[in-house]
Amino acid sequence: MKKELLEGLSEEQIAKINDCKSNEELMELAKEEGVELNSDQLEAVSGGACSGPAKCPNCGSDDTSRRIEGGYSNYYCYKCHHRWEVQLY
Repeated sequence: MKKELLEGLSEEQIAKINDCKSNEELMELAKEEGVELNSDQLEAVSGGACSGPAKCPNCGSDDTSRRIEGGYSNYYCYKCHHRWEVQLY
């Protein structure tokens, strides 16, 4: 994730964002913190999840799960059992 998309957010807020498991949790956190996220920021911190499920790069299935941990989105495909990760920032 590009750092400039997180401008104005504290390190503590970014850590809380990384703990969110869904866009709904992310939006609730933003509301609680009084932070308004534009669509670019929402997509960046959610790993693009707001555009729909991630497609597996191995088989193309969208039957996948995503977990955010340590600055990475970790993905798992239920169809072919492929695992991959994407660095958030």
